[in-house]
Amino acid sequence: MSELRTRDVVDADLPAVLAIRGRSFGPLGSGGEAWWQRVSAETLGGRMIAVVDDSDTVLAAGRIRPYEQAWGGRHLRMGGVAGVYVEPSARGRGVATTLTRALITRMGELGDVVSCLFPTTATLYRRSGYEIGGVQTRTTYAAHLLRELGASGPGRGRSTGLRPARPGDAQWMHDLDREANARHGVSGPMVRSVSALAGMLERDELIAYVTDGGFVVYDLSDQTVTVEDLVATTPEDAAVLWGVVGSGSSAAPTVHTFLDPRDPVTLVLGGLPAAEVQQVPWMGRVIDLAAAFGERGFAPHTTATVDLLVDDPEAPANSGSWTLSVSGGRGTATRTADLPVRGDAGPRLGAAITSNEAGGGDGDSAGERGSEAALRVGARREGALRVGARGLSALWCGWSVSHLRQARLAADGTADGDAALDAVFACQPFITEYF
Repeated sequence: MSELRTRDVVDADLPAVLAIRGRSFGPLGSGGEAWWQRVSAETLGGRMIAVVDDSDTVLAAGRIRPYEQAWGGRHLRMGGVAGVYVEPSARGRGVATTLTRALITRMGELGDVVSCLFPTTATLYRRSGYEIGGVQTRTTYAAHLLRELGASGPGRGRSTGLRPARPGDAQWMHDLDREANARHGVSGPMVRSVSALAGMLERDELIAYVTDGGFVVYDLSDQTVTVEDLVATTPEDAAVLWGVVGSGSSAAPTVHTFLDPRDPVTLVLGGLPAAEVQQVPWMGRVIDLAAAFGERGFAPHTTATVDLLVDDPEAPANSGSWTLSVSGGRGTATRTADLPVRGDAGPRLGAAITSNEAGGGDGDSAGERGSEAALRVGARREGALRVGARGLSALWCGWSVSHLRQARLAADGTADGDAALDAVFACQPFITEYF
């Protein structure tokens, strides 16, 4: 078998990469050429990697799209893995795994501290430390209910400066989106860059309106409105924007939304969402634990200190013994040993913990858990929870330690430590944009 290696994709490789894409997923559809040119320009020069054989023939390629992603309301650099194409005749030779691991290494070099992707197969990405983080949810509403909200809601009769969005609004829309994520303390959503927003508005790809304190971005096709983003700082702005979305209810009676599943429109609408809800899972991964933890937002009333033992061969910066501390909405991750302590702790952690390692905590007292607004736990280092890359990624995305134990992704630890980790990482992450 030819020796595999990885390198950056250069402009001359693009026809070969596009040919592999066609053999893997079929030809580009309408508008595909323009899309291909945009994503190629975005990722050439360090964010598109190829796997080649000893004759330098391209066998696979993948892109790392540069995003900002909210975690606890604060925005982290996120590498969005997309466009992973493998030549069908080269499958089964470890090409895809070689590519995925090279993408992880490159993200670390670029300063991306977390990563997300929409998987075509979970097994491939789990081998490289990704785990299910959440879903992109499509909720369906009757357009006339939204129209009525605009006509009778709190925005009725008030001037909100409603007008079509212009490319010059891109910076303001970007800032408003970031402020909304921080205000609501959400985890998962990505913020479009200013240049991406400006380009979208210049090309008239989507319909967009702004008010004095909000904006909406949506698509209209096949008698259906699809809302991709709606941000409002006041109930009045929200009512006006939703009213615009539903204003064409006679021609477009159905509205799909890709927003927070708990968007407050559900609380004020004069009816229920349709029973039809579609969800697309996405996977997440921690690329740099120390940087990501330090940049993430946390519940301001949670105070905790807990030890964690991580084994992550694909991202060695994560491997080691860590003390995680949270107070006042900020966190620090301090490495206390460069490598996981093995010895009696068992073998190297791989894709999952073996069944005899997946027991519960040691039964220590829960201390102040549940009795104080602030949770103060000091887990003994020798009793630290042990996780591999998948367990760390799932923990980051809000999976409870008890569920990680049941999935054999965590071992050892204490009851107090489990409670602390659950409090620290508590979130319901969601993504609104498919990439």
